[in-house]
Amino acid sequence: MTDKISRLRALDDEKLVDIVKNYRQYNYDTDFRKAAIGILESRGIDKEQLILTGNFENQTYTAAIKIYDLFKRNSIIALVFYIFIIITAIFLPMFLESEHLEIIMLSSILIAVIFYIIFFIKSFINQVNFFKIIGKYPGSGIAIIFFFTGLPLYIFLYLYYRNRMKEKLKLIQ
Repeated sequence: MTDKISRLRALDDEKLVDIVKNYRQYNYDTDFRKAAIGILESRGIDKEQLILTGNFENQTYTAAIKIYDLFKRNSIIALVFYIFIIITAIFLPMFLESEHLEIIMLSSILIAVIFYIIFFIKSFINQVNFFKIIGKYPGSGIAIIFFFTGLPLYIFLYLYYRNRMKEKLKLIQ
């Protein structure tokens, strides 16, 4: 850690402020950030000044990561319902001889479809908000494509957009 601190001391104030603000994008830990704050304080730039100038934390990144986490959570829940619907639809013909099981299976599929659509829409809203926050919203045309292709091909779109959002997080400054 002393080697890292000596490298931090060699940086100018602007670079140190950038490290304090964007340490998560650079994959630095909080101890490294604290060391940068300590060096800035020794140079006369305290934490309050960083906060007042908007350089203590990258608000765009913080908001984007929160929305990304919501997207992942809602998408995984939708994915679970999606897989349940597919598996139940595959095994449904096996239970068609029993009227009670058929009603239970059809009811569970209907409930799963409703929850799938709810969480699908929530994850889509999270995705739209994420791209709006980072200033890269592709427009409403993508919404129509995502909605209609997303229902039958959900697993592929989920993987694609999760990776795309992860890449965009790294580019936030």
